Amino acid sequence: MSHSPSRSFTTPYPKPYPQFLLFGDSITQGCSSHLSSALSEWYIRRLDVLNRGFSGYTSQMGLDLLPHFFPGASQGHAQAQVSLMTVFFGANDAVLPGHPQHVPLHDYTRALRSIIAYPGIALHGTKIILITPPPVDEWQLGNDERTAVNTQKYAAACRQLGADLNLPTLDLWTIFMTKAGWREDSPKGTPLIGSKAAPRSNVLDELLSDGLHFTPKAYQLVFDELVKLIQEKLPDHVPESLPYIFPDWKDKLGIEAQ
Repeated sequence: MSHSPSRSFTTPYPKPYPQFLLFGDSITQGCSSHLSSALSEWYIRRLDVLNRGFSGYTSQMGLDLLPHFFPGASQGHAQAQVSLMTVFFGANDAVLPGHPQHVPLHDYTRALRSIIAYPGIALHGTKIILITPPPVDEWQLGNDERTAVNTQKYAAACRQLGADLNLPTLDLWTIFMTKAGWREDSPKGTPLIGSKAAPRSNVLDELLSDGLHFTPKAYQLVFDELVKLIQEKLPDHVPESLPYIFPDWKDKLGIEAQ
């Protein structure tokens, strides 16, 4: 075998990693110790996983902010390309009318459409993954800003938009609620789990820290389900299908594969 070192990198510009942007509200902002770090480990040496979560933001606020952080379209050597991006809004949009963050349902879906249609996304060839808002637990919330039934409507609208646009969609509302015992074929009039009309759910207690935000257990569930979704819907973007950005150490030393 040869041990001649390969030529050192002498290019005058950095070689940026492609990016996986996590775009959303406080549930995304709070994922750095859990979901974001797990994804970074999964994509190590292949993609940079960046947290672009903004506490309190709605879909409309996110749309306004997107041009300020999404990388430009330059194909220069130092320009990072965005390979993947999650779009995870709706938890704040779904507050009830009369509260400052409320976004009407049709405006919510319009804002999501506009985020998805942002020109930079097409120029980068970014693959979008929609994430529905999760359920809320009225038993934990302690206020009248959100209801389980109203949040369900926003989750359904996000799910339908994903189907209409043929986008991979992580239906967190259904995933969480199914674990809590909800069934789509439940008899009409059955109180919705998470509402105070239904018994308190031990499962939602385990997944939601305050009726809205996620526990570590919930973030682990999101990671597991997101990995499954990428493997099924975006197989070209699983780590095994992506190259290392910099060579393997054997290549650097000129060691031929056996």
